[in-house]
Amino acid sequence: MKMIICIIQDSDKDEVTEALNDEGYRITVLPSKGAFFRRGNATLMIGVDDKKVDQVVSLIKENTSKNDSPDLKRATLFVINVDRFEQV
Repeated sequence: MKMIICIIQDSDKDEVTEALNDEGYRITVLPSKGAFFRRGNATLMIGVDDKKVDQVVSLIKENTSKNDSPDLKRATLFVINVDRFEQV
């Protein structure tokens, strides 16, 4: 199992979360703020099976706004191994 931590701009949050929910992914959304530009961001935490990582990354890419500037990134993703998953 993997945990995908995705930091996206607030303006992309609704479209990305809706696309992921439509495909059956459950998401935890945390409000966050970038330190450099101090813009509003959202941090998404998505637990997925190893085989589904590429599909989730594709959905995020497809549902973020296109960049006007090559220096401006719309999302930062971290894919982390999960040693244990439990719901209480």
